[in-house]
Amino acid sequence: MKTWLTYHVQALRLVLSRFLNNKLSTFLICLSIGVTLALPATAYLILDNLNGLVSNIKSESKLSVFLQANHDDATVKKIEAQLKQNPAIRNVVFVSKEEALAQLKAVDANKSLLDSLSNNPLPDAFFIEPKALDAESIESLKNEISKIDRVETVLVDGAWIKRLNYLLQLGQKALLLLTSLLGFALIMVIGNTIRMQVLTQQAEIELSQLIGATTSFIRRPFLYLGALYGLGGGILAALITWLIIVLLNQTVTQLAASYKADFKLLVHHSLAPLVLLLIASLIGLVAAYFSVQPVTKKA
Repeated sequence: MKTWLTYHVQALRLVLSRFLNNKLSTFLICLSIGVTLALPATAYLILDNLNGLVSNIKSESKLSVFLQANHDDATVKKIEAQLKQNPAIRNVVFVSKEEALAQLKAVDANKSLLDSLSNNPLPDAFFIEPKALDAESIESLKNEISKIDRVETVLVDGAWIKRLNYLLQLGQKALLLLTSLLGFALIMVIGNTIRMQVLTQQAEIELSQLIGATTSFIRRPFLYLGALYGLGGGILAALITWLIIVLLNQTVTQLAASYKADFKLLVHHSLAPLVLLLIASLIGLVAAYFSVQPVTKKA
């Protein structure tokens, strides 16, 4: 066990010494990896925040229940009692036609038009907040309310949220495709870099094979090299992503404030940077493994 650890420490020291001797080229390689990884990482954070925003908006979606014109106060109270007793409904708010008309008159653009009307054309209405926000539950609740006596129309206000969800799903699929392509590109970039290292040290490798070095001994430094390239790229990717989010938030918060909202891009998962580093290191390790296979075969 001690010998095994010694071999790994020696390989790691060898790779680190080469990094220090080639600081500029190492930094440029890690920077190219970091920039490539920062693109899908930033896109993922934006989509994740948009998903959270849509979830918050869903909690504000309501069903609008409009009553028929001819009814009395007892009918209103009866319908309100039925709605409040429904286990699928979280909250019920009644707005009379007089209140609705007053709210419209409060808008200056509509005041002159509404004053010219001889009677109130607006219906009494209930605004309902459902407990379950999935499409099937809302549709079932809508059909149930529509069967109540004196209910004329039931409208669902959150139809646009469904369209937004479809767009987010499309974005997630596009992100998956982009991540796969960039991951393949990174494997090729790191693999070619490792392959160049193998070619420059070909004489040293052949000499090691002649004196009895095992394939694991020959391959180990290159595997560490690939993993450290990935790790360095992952660190730079995390920094670049953080910088992009900070810059975007300067505009996002101003935009949200114009709508009287408090919203900014956040990293919802505390382990996200560690996951990014792990993925980057794994990509580097995989690229290095396939790049040194010819060396293993010769041995």
